[in-house]
Amino acid sequence: MFELLALALTRVQIAAAAGVVLVLLLRLPVRQLFGPRLAYGLWAIVPVAAAASVFPSLAETLEVGAPTAPLAPGLAMKVMAAWLIGGAVFAGFMLWQEHAFRRTAAKGKAGPAVMGSLWPRIILPHDFEARFNSRERDLILLHERTHIRRGDPIANLAIAGCRVLGWCNPVVHLGAVFARIDQELACDATVLSLKSDIRADYAKALLKVSSFGAASPLACGWGTHPLILRVAFLSRLEPSRRREIAGFIALTALGLASFLAVWSIAPRGIVYSDLAPSIDMNRMYADQAARGFGRP
Repeated sequence: MFELLALALTRVQIAAAAGVVLVLLLRLPVRQLFGPRLAYGLWAIVPVAAAASVFPSLAETLEVGAPTAPLAPGLAMKVMAAWLIGGAVFAGFMLWQEHAFRRTAAKGKAGPAVMGSLWPRIILPHDFEARFNSRERDLILLHERTHIRRGDPIANLAIAGCRVLGWCNPVVHLGAVFARIDQELACDATVLSLKSDIRADYAKALLKVSSFGAASPLACGWGTHPLILRVAFLSRLEPSRRREIAGFIALTALGLASFLAVWSIAPRGIVYSDLAPSIDMNRMYADQAARGFGRP
């Protein structure tokens, strides 16, 4: 049992890392061609690749190739125990970060941001009205409401869950950082598509961001991501509807191709007979003879 879990864990981590690398290679050209929203959608490839690694591979289905040698039962148990303990410690660290952020928000020293994944709400700093004018406040609130409508708080919870499951995988943590950046760019693009002639005021509101105190692994913060990059993208025009449709079709095909690639490349898994304890047949026959039974 532990041998199969250790193999599944290894496959998932390798597939997820490969998915992150692929997205990192594609996100910039996809952003240039199809816009930030489809570039953010690329990150769906990572869970798709990880899920594909759990399914019986093509080699297992056809029973071709050498099967994977299972870990020794004791070693497999130690690997799973270390992974569970590490995941629990990392989850505790993220909960501590979230708690610290909420305490800072309660003092009015955090935000503007969307806090909470299942029941999101907008939090504002104590100097919100003094720092931003009326036009800027409306744009910031529109941005945060757009996060909620897009389901970004739930996405952040999923990203945090992936980091816990892959706490020992540095590529997963790297991917989480860039996924959050792409999420903000996608939200900015959505807001700009809703209203015209707001780019100048939007840029001014971004540039008025000051220190935000504690960081949150779950919240969608107005100014917690590279501001220079976000301001620079405000001057770019959105791709045409035809190009967006072409990009969506290409993204769907790429996701399907990623699933099939992992499924077809993954090696054959453990043969279940290899997990059965070895039996000394001669000793078994001797025991049977001693009890009055002969060889079959």
